[in-house]
Amino acid sequence: MEKIEIMRFLNEILPWVRKPSRYLGNEYNSVVKDESEVSLRIALVFPDLYEIGSSNLGLEIIYHTLNDIPWVWAERAFLPWVDMIKKMEENGIPLFTMESKTPLLYMNAVGISLSYELSYTNVVEVLRLSKIPILAEDRRDEDPIIIGGGPCSSNPEPVALLFDAVVIGDGEEAVVEIAKVLREMKGSRRFDVLKELSKIEGVYVPLFYESQDKRVVPAYSFAPERIRKRLLKSLENQAHLVKKILPHAESVHDRGVVEISRGCTRGCRFCHAGMFYRPVRERSKENIRGIVEKMLDSTGYEEISLLSLSAMDHTDINGIVEEILPILSERKVALSIPSTRMDSFGLEIAQKIASIRKTGLTFAPETAKQRLRDVINKNISDDDIWNTIISAKDAGWRRIKLYFMIGLPTEKDKDVEDIAKLIEKVKKIGFKDLSVSVAVFIPKPHTPFQFVRQISVEEALKRRKIIMRARKYAHISFHNPWMSMIEGVLSRGDRKLLKLVLKANELGCIFDEWKEMFDREKWMKAFEETGIDPADYMGPFDLEEPLPWDHIDLGISKGFLIEEYRKSLEGIRTGDCRWERCSLCGVCSVFKTWNDLAVKKG
Repeated sequence: MEKIEIMRFLNEILPWVRKPSRYLGNEYNSVVKDESEVSLRIALVFPDLYEIGSSNLGLEIIYHTLNDIPWVWAERAFLPWVDMIKKMEENGIPLFTMESKTPLLYMNAVGISLSYELSYTNVVEVLRLSKIPILAEDRRDEDPIIIGGGPCSSNPEPVALLFDAVVIGDGEEAVVEIAKVLREMKGSRRFDVLKELSKIEGVYVPLFYESQDKRVVPAYSFAPERIRKRLLKSLENQAHLVKKILPHAESVHDRGVVEISRGCTRGCRFCHAGMFYRPVRERSKENIRGIVEKMLDSTGYEEISLLSLSAMDHTDINGIVEEILPILSERKVALSIPSTRMDSFGLEIAQKIASIRKTGLTFAPETAKQRLRDVINKNISDDDIWNTIISAKDAGWRRIKLYFMIGLPTEKDKDVEDIAKLIEKVKKIGFKDLSVSVAVFIPKPHTPFQFVRQISVEEALKRRKIIMRARKYAHISFHNPWMSMIEGVLSRGDRKLLKLVLKANELGCIFDEWKEMFDREKWMKAFEETGIDPADYMGPFDLEEPLPWDHIDLGISKGFLIEEYRKSLEGIRTGDCRWERCSLCGVCSVFKTWNDLAVKKG
């Protein structure tokens, strides 16, 4: 397939598809190189729409990291919308890159983001549309090496055999080492290339392992029993993306994003990201100021967002805000933080941020009462919640959004009723616009709740009915419980689920994370035709039984997770190790590192 054919196709088809800007490429700050001057070409794919993928910071960090290497050209690709897919299939056009319109099949390697489980059918669609053999075992020596990476790499087993290699953990340093191996071994047998890749810390080659019941074990003597995640030990010395690509179509997060820290030690027992990204690593306020200035110069954004799992917990968040607010104020650029801490300090920071432009406030109490917050280790009190909400109203905020979860361990009907009561109480304070988002709790691997039972769809619908009693007080949105069930199955799944994902895609499942595209009947048919019972993956699981992700080592001991689960049943909290004593999770000793605050304390 010649690129000129793809360009001819685009010229003819773009007027007849939705949002043709999704497929144009040539955006400001994108990288175009002379292909005759590079020795390695890599496509980075976000398996979702352009508007979603163009907001993904991780993909763009890897994109610019690779393009900083003179002999590498990294390009991007996204999954087209269904109308474009149909046109491409009718005309025999494979999936191609944004920058050069080169088919993915002709690249040396293809990296695919694994950001959420409901994108797994999209991953299959990317490979199918690219005309790349879907299963790793079917690929020839000349086919591109398919590499996965992202948060779902903590349990890649349901889709592991789609990939030649999976990067576990931070990717900035690992991708450079991968690129060097691919360059040095160009033209070698595929098996030999994969064997060399498996020597890189954090790289998992699924074909070198086999599934024995739930346990995944090495199939070759040279394969390690456990794959330790790759850890970037310092953000301070790591270059930050400043030349963000400006998409042609409005992205879901249309702002400049500055990662001020990575990792979280609050220890919420439900939170996968809090475990996956440990330990905490911070950037200094001086470093952040420089990034903000360069990003504004290279993008012209009217809003900057400080990104972190818990931005308010940065040890110098006050100094950061005071450092960059004058710059933003002078340029009339707004500042935002994704979620505000529910205490007086959080509100104080929010007040400073609002000095440029006052928007809404977002809080995540998760549940309405202290007992259940102790269970999940959400270390905020009833007084924190109530006093913060009242203070926000008194300070002039009129818009507020609250996040809750249902189906948490030990939850009772009264806990759900209390959410409805809290919504009514908050509205009566006098907020003009109150929004509430309610999600079904999904147990995730490598968390203290990886052992617990996920509630059924019927139980979720019952809880939804209780909370909807408060719909006259707020706009209440619920995550689809059927989608949550599928996500839960895939989150704690094993290799047997690959046939489920393949069958679901065969039946037409695609863009499953989109409400208008999710088709529960097709998924139920896929379960039926593959003979897989979703109940087998909904838990509970015995604390001592092997789990499909035990061979993936995040540095957190399973003993710590078991102890945290037991403490949850007794409502015993665990403090944040940056402010209280070490919780002995194991990360710092495994990676021979320590968080910045501990270093300062000596």
